[in-house]
Amino acid sequence: MKVREEYQIALEISPTPLMMVSRDGRIVLSNKRLNALFGYGEGELRNQLVDVLVPSEIKDFHPELREAFFEVPTNRSMGTGRDLFGARKDGEMIPVEIGLDPVEQDGEALVMVSVLDIRARKQGEAKIRQAIDAASSAMVMIDENGKIELVNELTQILFGYAPGELIGESIEKLVPERYRRKHTVYRMSYQNSRDRRSMGVGRNLFGLSKHGSEFPVEIGLNPIDGQEGGLVMATIIDISQRKQHEERIQQTNEELLRLNTELSEFAYSASHDLKAPLSSISGILQFCESDLEAGNFDEVRENLGRVRQLASRLAGRIEDMLALARTDNVDDGWQDLDLADSVAEIWQVLRTKMSSAIELTTAFGHTDPIRTVPARFSIVLENILSNAIKYRDQSKPNSTVHIETWDDDGVLKISVRDNGIGIPAEHHADIFKLFKRVANTDEPGSGLGLALVQKNVLRLKGEIIVQSTGDGTTFTIALPQVREETRVGGVESRVEIA
Repeated sequence: MKVREEYQIALEISPTPLMMVSRDGRIVLSNKRLNALFGYGEGELRNQLVDVLVPSEIKDFHPELREAFFEVPTNRSMGTGRDLFGARKDGEMIPVEIGLDPVEQDGEALVMVSVLDIRARKQGEAKIRQAIDAASSAMVMIDENGKIELVNELTQILFGYAPGELIGESIEKLVPERYRRKHTVYRMSYQNSRDRRSMGVGRNLFGLSKHGSEFPVEIGLNPIDGQEGGLVMATIIDISQRKQHEERIQQTNEELLRLNTELSEFAYSASHDLKAPLSSISGILQFCESDLEAGNFDEVRENLGRVRQLASRLAGRIEDMLALARTDNVDDGWQDLDLADSVAEIWQVLRTKMSSAIELTTAFGHTDPIRTVPARFSIVLENILSNAIKYRDQSKPNSTVHIETWDDDGVLKISVRDNGIGIPAEHHADIFKLFKRVANTDEPGSGLGLALVQKNVLRLKGEIIVQSTGDGTTFTIALPQVREETRVGGVESRVEIA
């Protein structure tokens, strides 16, 4: 086919690689820039099928695509949204963008094909991609409709997605469901202002991984003016470790405040509760000296007996204080424990100290074994049962203690009910305080037992409440079953053990 001279001149002076192709796929004309791009000499491509410039994997169906174009010939660009490659004479595949413009000569349909070599652009994009992937923060680019156009490697790791899996998805896919409606409003509002900003100031933000785990994040937004509208680059930082560190600091501060309070109370007790019996012992011993000089040996023996009782009581109080101090150093090794066996063992020891029989009944409705710190759990149960024995109602013919357990949505509930003398309602707020004794009884005690109970219950992440009337007292303990932390897709989650 002989093409008009004006076409030949136009192709040669064009700075763009061009060729003209007939409906049957023959290259009618190509300029020197196209020849050089694909590695052919002058005139070498003429009359060859255009398929020679097409990668082998699409040669089989390229004629069908070409025929479809000639049936509906329109100006169009090829390559937008997908990668196109041209095949050089030496077999090298080069990335290209292609423009198609229908041309008619002497009643015959032709197509003018422009080919742009985008290797330099692709290399630049690759460098940008490498830089984004090397960033220490997750990065997500979205369009003005909230569709994800680009994510870096850290984003895929952080949220647990495979390469390419997030492209084209809504950014709300990375937002917990309960926040999605608000997030859509925030996103649209930001498109109207389009300024650099940090998100999360004054409120907590969370990301949602592919596996459904949530994790705290900080987000920075940067507007980018793209060819197809306003883009936004969001940088996302997982602050799980920082939050954990802040929580540990908060817990440490609370622990220091608690210890300071206990230290003040301990100092008060040392100056009053311990000083008083020591003063009494000193005074009685002075009487003993006088009685010895006067030969009143019976008085001496009686007073020495009183000294022995006071010393024994003082030693018991000091031991209780040491037990309270030592509870901070108990090894928090969580283990499986058979609660029924533990109750039986503790009760067997306490029975040896009973002056009269007390009936113990149980109704275990929990799932064994429980997950706890055995040393702390024993301290809790032993002190509660010991109080039930100590403060039994002597006027009643039978003294009873009933233990009942049940599971409540991952929390072990333990109820210990006795029919003892009870605790007046006005004293309920004080019974867990250090050195508080509210029972109107001559039974010896330091006022530390229930403080010890509450301290260990709190260390077991639980809580304890008291209910009491004149007909007895019920302590109810709630102990959440321990959960282990795992990490899924760079996100911390919790998995229940028991």
